[in-house]
Amino acid sequence: MNIHPKKSAQHIYDYVVIGSGLNGLLITSALSRVTSNVLLLEAAETHGGANQNQISLVGAANNGFRFFPDSELSRKSLDFLSQLLPQPVGAESVENLALTYEAGGLRPFVGFGDTPPSFYEEFSYFLSPRRLNLSSQPYEWTQWLFENSNADFMPKSYVTKFIEEDGQITRALVNGQKTVLGRNFIYCGPTQSLSVLLPEAALSPRARQKLSKAKFWTAICLDLVHSQATGEPGRLHVLNGTTQDDQGPCVGQFFVPAEASGLQLSQWVSFIDNEAAEDAEQVGLTLKKIKRQIKRAFPTALENLQSERIFVAASIGGDGELKLNANQSISTLPNFWVASGTLSPQKNLLGCLQQAELVCSALGFHPAVAASNEVALTTPESSMSL
Repeated sequence: MNIHPKKSAQHIYDYVVIGSGLNGLLITSALSRVTSNVLLLEAAETHGGANQNQISLVGAANNGFRFFPDSELSRKSLDFLSQLLPQPVGAESVENLALTYEAGGLRPFVGFGDTPPSFYEEFSYFLSPRRLNLSSQPYEWTQWLFENSNADFMPKSYVTKFIEEDGQITRALVNGQKTVLGRNFIYCGPTQSLSVLLPEAALSPRARQKLSKAKFWTAICLDLVHSQATGEPGRLHVLNGTTQDDQGPCVGQFFVPAEASGLQLSQWVSFIDNEAAEDAEQVGLTLKKIKRQIKRAFPTALENLQSERIFVAASIGGDGELKLNANQSISTLPNFWVASGTLSPQKNLLGCLQQAELVCSALGFHPAVAASNEVALTTPESSMSL
């Protein structure tokens, strides 16, 4: 990546990708194989989104609990991902028999019965009967994609408005003052933000209303480093406690203790409505419940903790209802594609990979197609000239 590129104010990029999370990096990587005239915009200080590398006392770790279900669709998505990485992602299928705590001990988890949490659709992603143990991790994927992409990268660049001319987006207003010109735009940010970012005429009043009423979820993640082995490594745990309140169950696992120190990492996640997540007190209550649930199942788990890390990931789940063309472009804007993971019927990591692959295929730069045809990418017919 070329960080902080020195381009004139009149430079026109072939593609401008908004958001450097996993989906944005996948699309940028695919694009940059055939053109270097690509710009990746990121509001944060660095790339990776929710899938950044975190260094803990037990070494490198994912930025919160990560999970990949085993299914034909999952393996297809990993094939797509592998074609954009320096080496394929190996996957070992294992049983995913979750444990929960009830009646004074750990028991097989059989479901929530008549009282599923409000975020059950997000939670059910973790309850697949089988899962994949991966040879590399999401934080490694984002770093490899970033390092091997031939594109310009502008961090601390928050898009505040897309500007339309003659029925196409021609530029993005960044940080309220800088203008970025482009022929095509691929949006990988929070779906609900489009109601504010897009021109008034781009979405119908009904579409804007649907977006405003759609439910989106924030992930509340808790990473703990225990002073000694506490729980069974690799086993999924669903902890729900005994109270029914706005703070629902959490899911997580313990990892293999570090060989030298004996320290053990565990990672946990629960979900909270995006609007509620704006209230620090609600986030705090969710974290307290996660801890209570862990302590209830593992009484000594919170004693002599070596480290504790909290990570809050907004808009990581939800159902972003947005009517798109078959090629995932906005119906009124043929040069504006949406690759946000929440638009996929799949959830979490799988949804992110699925939507990125769908947009890559729609635009004609899926790595498998490019490799088989050995033909350089040309700008799509919908592209505009400035």
